[in-house]
Amino acid sequence: MELSHLKEIIPNYKNITLKKGEILYHEGDKPEYVYFLESGLVGLFHISENGSETFLRVFSPNNILGHRSFFAEENYHATSMALCPTKIVAISKEQCQNTCSQDPSFLKNITRILAKDLREAELRLAGLQDKTAGQRIAESLVYLKLKYPQKTWTRKEIAEYSCSTYETVTRLMTKAEKEDIIKKIGRDFEILDIQKLLKLK
Repeated sequence: MELSHLKEIIPNYKNITLKKGEILYHEGDKPEYVYFLESGLVGLFHISENGSETFLRVFSPNNILGHRSFFAEENYHATSMALCPTKIVAISKEQCQNTCSQDPSFLKNITRILAKDLREAELRLAGLQDKTAGQRIAESLVYLKLKYPQKTWTRKEIAEYSCSTYETVTRLMTKAEKEDIIKKIGRDFEILDIQKLLKLK
């Protein structure tokens, strides 16, 4: 769904600007808007009953977020936080309802996005179950670095995203650095050989 088209059919949208680390919505909050990411990155986190944090996914420009809980009329199942300076367009419930009735393609696009989200979640879950911690970490490093190169990913974030531990991520990245597979650049890193990284154990 193109954001430029959305702005044309919904002129009275709300603009939201977030700094790095600011929260868009908290887990358990009641949805009031559907959010469209104009620029920046937003991370989705879930905190379990024992306090452990899981990094679920990343939203990039032109992505929609908060829509599943919004249309299901359920409280948010996770917390969304800006990973860097971020601009968001927020559409209220009334605006969504009016747009769906006036422009059927809007509802069709939302349905397509929901179906795609479900498919990606199922594939990710299947992948996590079938792979070792090293494989999950290596694939997460490649995915996060290639998909979102402007973001400096911490080892904690990589561990959460790959459903691994900080210690295991540190061990694998240290080994990869010694074998000239990745190169450390300050707090960031560069992947020198993707194929070798994916084969690293």
